[in-house]
This record gives sequence, C-alpha cells and structure tokens, in this order.
Amino acid sequence: MFVPIQAIPYVRLAKRLFSGQGSLQSIACRQDTLCPGEKTTLRPAVFLPGQLDRIIRFKPTDAVAVTTKAGEIAEAIATTVVHAPTIAYHIKDAILFDGSFYAGRFKHPIADLSLFNSDRQKPIHIKSCALASSYLGTKFFYHWLADDCTRYLLAEEVGTPLRLRMPAYGHLQNYQTYFNEDWTPTDRAYIDHLVVFQDFSQNSLKRERYKILRDRVKAHFFANDRVTARDTKVYLKRGRTGAARAIQNEDEIISALTKLGFMVVDIKSDTLEHMIATLLKAKIVVSLEGSHIAHCTFTSPEHSGLLVLQPPDRFSALHRSWAECLGVRFGFVVGSVSEAGYCFSVPEILRTIDLLLGELEA
Repeated sequence: MFVPIQAIPYVRLAKRLFSGQGSLQSIACRQDTLCPGEKTTLRPAVFLPGQLDRIIRFKPTDAVAVTTKAGEIAEAIATTVVHAPTIAYHIKDAILFDGSFYAGRFKHPIADLSLFNSDRQKPIHIKSCALASSYLGTKFFYHWLADDCTRYLLAEEVGTPLRLRMPAYGHLQNYQTYFNEDWTPTDRAYIDHLVVFQDFSQNSLKRERYKILRDRVKAHFFANDRVTARDTKVYLKRGRTGAARAIQNEDEIISALTKLGFMVVDIKSDTLEHMIATLLKAKIVVSLEGSHIAHCTFTSPEHSGLLVLQPPDRFSALHRSWAECLGVRFGFVVGSVSEAGYCFSVPEILRTIDLLLGELEA
C-alpha cells in the first residue's frame, strides 16, 4: 500500500506504540564489520601540574550536552583507549523525510527540522545509497569536516553518498573542492537499499581515511612539493568567530608568542588558502579550544604539536583523540573565567610550549 511521504512519521509512531521503538541492529538485514574493535596505547597529554584542578562545571550548551566533566578529564589523561568497531548496517526499504530516515518502527534523526521547508523538494527514488551525514555533522562544523567528510569515503565504496541539509558552513565550498566531494543535499527519498555506518572511533580505518583527505589537501596546495619543511610555529586566532569565547589577555599572549617566532593566522580575516598553506608547514599550533581547530585535522603534519587553550567551563578532550590518531602530540593549558572572557597565564603557555617542543625533539 502506498503511503504519502508526509504521513511516514505518523505511521512510524503507530508502529512504535504497538511494537516498540526498534534499533538500527534490529532493522538491518545485514551487518558488515569494516574495522574490528582495537585497543591502542596513547602518549600522555602534555600539561603542567594543577591544570585539571581548574576545570569547573560545564556550561549547558549543545556541544557539551552528551559529555561530562569527569568523562572529558578521563579522556584527556587516559593512556589506553578501546576503539569501537566500524560497522555497516544494510537496511531495506527506508524513507528519508526532512532530516530523519524511517524503516519499520525505527526513526533515525540526522538533521534538525528547522533546516527544512515543507515544500522544498519532492521525494525521489534511490535504489542504493550510503549515509554520509550525521546528527552532529549537521550541527557543528568540526564534526562535519572531521567525521562526515571521512565517512563520505566509506559511503562512496558501497553506493552513492547520501548527504543531508546542514547550516551554511563557512569554507564548505572550498573543502568540497579540496576533498573532491559533493555535498548537495537530499531532503526526501524512497530508498530501496540504505547503508548506515557506526563510525565514531579514531581507529585504523579512520586514520586511513584521514590520510586520503590530507593527501588531497596537500596535492591541491603543493602539487609538486613534498612539503618537507615543518618549522613554522603558529598561533591560530579564533577571535570572535563562532560561539562567543573571547580571550581577555589575547594581545598579551600574541605579543609573547610573536617574540618566539610564532606566526598569527586569523580565522576571521585570513583566507582559507593562506591558513591551510601555513598550517601544512606547522611544527606546533597554539589555539583556543573550538571547532576551528578542525582545520588542523587535515593540515597538521605528523610529529607536529597541538597546544589547546582550554576554557575551564568547557574543557574538551575532543582534539586529543584525532591528534593521537594522526601522530600529532597534544597538550593543553586551562585558563580562568573573567567578566570579559577567559584569561590564560602567559608563563604557563610558554612553559607548556617548551615541554611540547621537547617531546617532539625526543
């Protein structure tokens, strides 16, 4: 029996009330393990004594809604990690409707409903495709760039990548060109065969995909250059881009770093081309915690360093995970909260830089 696509959410709701919510595993006709679970030894993060004691209760934001202070600290100091497997779930007769796909009694939300217009697109028919987009990727630039763009490579191997609508991220067009990817969204579709990935670990398969995209970026900027120089020191300035996260004493920090030979790359005023060309040759990058550090995921050379200035009320170990995956040494300095923003000790930053550079030399 044909059901109008607008009625699908209500049909699914009725099925859920009678048969339960369902799960990705229960509706899949087949599961393929693309990468098994892996246990990895991590190098200790580089930080000064007493830094963790400064971390305070998290602000209630979307970015930290799924994490805790204890969980982030545990990830920051862990010396081993167990990566979950990467799994492909094959689903028959799925329906994509305004940010969610439906199969039987199961609903999988991906993009926020506010991104959609009810008259935007008529449903299309797709024989086979694989989901490249994720819930976090359609909300945050970092997760789109680091997670969804790498998942796109998995999707290409099994079918046409299925991309959903997301905010108008800055630099999206540039990265589409660098990565040779097409992020034109589909809003509504009847899908005969849909593949959905469990893909949230920094395992060896993720590292392989990082490398593919990193090589594409290098080829775009240095077609005939192997980029052997790794001696640039960079302060990546977030400024007032994105969510409000100002550094009260940033001028003092920049003054001290420039005396040590650091270049300042400004997210707001510099072009993406200049930013990437500089980061590709960086020995160490210092920056405030935030999504803008995602640019380093595809530019920071192996055996370089990343020092993250961590606000005490939104401490995050997120960047340590990809850095360790790619062989980038990770360190951090935790600041304090003031009325005008955050404040970071310049002597502590300089001491931690020395420690980090010492680890790189070792």
